[in-house]
Amino acid sequence: MCFATAGFIKEPSMSIFLHLIITSLFYIGLLQIFIKIARNKKTSFNELFQRTDAFFRCAAITIVFLAINTICLLLEYTAINSLIVFITYQTDLNIALSSFMIVVGIILSAAIVVFWIVLMLCLSQSYFILYDNEDMPLGDIFRTSMDMMDGHKADYILLCLSFIGWAFLGLFTFGILYLWLIPYVGVSMANFYDTIKKDIKIIKD
Repeated sequence: MCFATAGFIKEPSMSIFLHLIITSLFYIGLLQIFIKIARNKKTSFNELFQRTDAFFRCAAITIVFLAINTICLLLEYTAINSLIVFITYQTDLNIALSSFMIVVGIILSAAIVVFWIVLMLCLSQSYFILYDNEDMPLGDIFRTSMDMMDGHKADYILLCLSFIGWAFLGLFTFGILYLWLIPYVGVSMANFYDTIKKDIKIIKD
């Protein structure tokens, strides 16, 4: 919604600002609903608006994620552009040198993507941890998420991939299927969090 609105008014910076505000205001409330459903507790739609107390801490996590994405995108953009330059002008350079630089460019570009994906996987449980531990310092939240995801990254990837078919099918229902799919994904993620957090004693229910 925030990106659609920002796109309508032709302001890329507004897209980032709205993403930050909307995520910080409502995301923890939305997680609360998903987590309570996963834990077989009573919940209601009104709880979406009851966690505004976590606005600033949620905003801090969102800012960190935005910073990581921005930095990695810039690095990847630079690596790809450098690779294009070497491929374009390789005939003007020594063949061995140009070939070496092209290989280095490909490896560097791939390494950035892998690093980006792994880092985001490691931090993927941060919002859930914030929900269960309102007073935990942000640094501890990120470290705890990394500890939780140790050995579970492949499981998380497979879980995410399991929704792709449904997401694609939703395109043919004019978005109606997403009314079911989004809660389903949210509760599934909450169940995943509850499953992998069992060995992390610092996290409470």
